[in-house]
Amino acid sequence: MKSRLIALAVLPALGGAFAPTAHAAVAIPSIQTIETRLCPVGGTTSLRLGHGEAKQDPELRKAFSIGGTPIAPFEEARAVYTPWSEQLSAIEFNGASPDGDDNRNFIERMTEQLEANGWVRSEGPKVFATHMMSPVVYTKDLSTADGPSRFLLQFEAPGAVLLNCGGLDLLKLSEAESEEVLAPGSPRPVPPQGHDQPLANLRPQDCDDPAFREKMMARLTAGDRTGATDSMDEASDQERYQSRLRIWLRWKMVESGKINHQALWEIEEKVAPREAAQMERDFIAFAGSVVAMDKARKRGDAAAECRAVAALAAAETGKSGGEAARLARINAAFEAEAKRLGIALD
Repeated sequence: MKSRLIALAVLPALGGAFAPTAHAAVAIPSIQTIETRLCPVGGTTSLRLGHGEAKQDPELRKAFSIGGTPIAPFEEARAVYTPWSEQLSAIEFNGASPDGDDNRNFIERMTEQLEANGWVRSEGPKVFATHMMSPVVYTKDLSTADGPSRFLLQFEAPGAVLLNCGGLDLLKLSEAESEEVLAPGSPRPVPPQGHDQPLANLRPQDCDDPAFREKMMARLTAGDRTGATDSMDEASDQERYQSRLRIWLRWKMVESGKINHQALWEIEEKVAPREAAQMERDFIAFAGSVVAMDKARKRGDAAAECRAVAALAAAETGKSGGEAARLARINAAFEAEAKRLGIALD
């Protein structure tokens, strides 16, 4: 499923938002925080399940912004939208954590808290793709801004604390769309419009000017990225477009009956396979920036935090740009194959 980076932090921590952690190094979010903020139930405290990014509450979108105050123990949040219809299906969170006993303690305390508050553990196999390897999975019906909905909560701590909370029906839809199951008549994606003005981006050297730095970081905290992450936003838009186009092309071609999924996968692997080494480099660049930002924030080093934000934006620009280019090569190969087979793509 498609994950879009929307923040390195989420809504500012509220008083009493976290469960006591006197005997543990890793905090756990309180049940109230889980059910009203980490899970997208809408209202005044969380994003709204089933709605597109543009329809989310503007103030909440600002709260999910670079430089905001994270919800412990998490340091990053990602909104997860269905890959074709682009409805919010879940929110993912992750944060740094020591290995060993602290991780086991996090899992145990999360499990105890959820079971004490009506969450039911799912013992079956993991249903929906996340970045997790062996998550603990729970379900519960929660009230949302649009009525009751069943939520799926997944978490683990393999050296980092990871959590994903989403609507079960939307996660099923996301899985179907990722397998190119689209509604009849679904239109071809429209390419994003480019910027009218030259792209402007926050540079590490900009952070040496205290006045500029203070103004820029205040804007970022308020959710205004204009002039700070233009290249990152454009690369993200291109990645999103190419990803949606890939889904649509695969759907149209398989629906024609002239080619199957396996043949399309073989084309992808031949033209532009995923490179494990590049994925590792992208992750290291991203994780290094997140860690640097967190350390700078904790020691009150505004210049270092600003530079880490610039480095993060550059890392995300490179990752999204590279993936957009890879997908574009795949899509061009699909169109060529469709033409060869006489498949109409209109």
